[in-house]
Amino acid sequence: MFAQTAPNAAPSAQLVAERVSLTSVDGKGGKATALYGVWIKARKTASTDKNGKRPTVIALHGCGGLYSMIREGKGEFTPRHLAMARVLTDAGYNVLFPDSFTPRGRRSICQDNATQREASVMNRRYDVQAALHWVTSQPDVDMSRVALLGWSHGASTVLAAMNLADTDVAVRKVQPRAAVAFYPNCQPYAKPGTPFKPAAPLLVLMGENDDWTPPQACEAMEKKMEGSDTEIALRLYPDTYHDFDAPGLPVHVRMDINGIGKPGSGVTSGSNPDARAMAYRSMLNFLEAKLN
Repeated sequence: MFAQTAPNAAPSAQLVAERVSLTSVDGKGGKATALYGVWIKARKTASTDKNGKRPTVIALHGCGGLYSMIREGKGEFTPRHLAMARVLTDAGYNVLFPDSFTPRGRRSICQDNATQREASVMNRRYDVQAALHWVTSQPDVDMSRVALLGWSHGASTVLAAMNLADTDVAVRKVQPRAAVAFYPNCQPYAKPGTPFKPAAPLLVLMGENDDWTPPQACEAMEKKMEGSDTEIALRLYPDTYHDFDAPGLPVHVRMDINGIGKPGSGVTSGSNPDARAMAYRSMLNFLEAKLN
């Protein structure tokens, strides 16, 4: 167990996290893969039910990984993951952050060719399954109140892991009750011929100016689902780019990464504190409505 504290934080802001072991697989029928995750229990008891069990969020990191650095075998959360851990645990949610990269020998896959990623979106569906299996064994988790959350590559994984049109997902015994996706790639599900049936209500949070994972695909996905029994809510924030919820990240262009459908043009990334505050508010209201 280790403590994860932000610089200059008051002692009461301390997060106590536990490293836990998960067993996933590398692709359908692939070899078993030992992963680990970071488990942080809720710091508020208001949402505890009569049996002492709490709602839980499984949070999936993006292509940059879970940590800003690793020292002496211990990872230091990125500011984005640290901020989310605080927000959720203060609101009464347990949080599990599965690490899909470090156990596979990677820190980041942002610059990798999407078709060559071992930890692809489709393969990370099995990491979600491993995380769901792990939380079922925890005595203070209410399995009727579990949600998925993800950023970018992790948000795209959320979409894939929620799609009941995929038989690997449909046969899963445990399904989440809600999902939140920060700036996912919706392109695969925007196509008219691609079946998409989320297992639970879905909230998508994006910047209108996102040129890494353009919001137009998510708008098309939302429109495609109109009239179905699927609940999808899309929130777009003006003058806002990819990674808008990452604290203290200046808006900048990365030429080492290709945006979806824009090879060679680079991508824009950076914080928007106002959009982050609105997104957090929407997220907490959504989780409260669906899990409590």
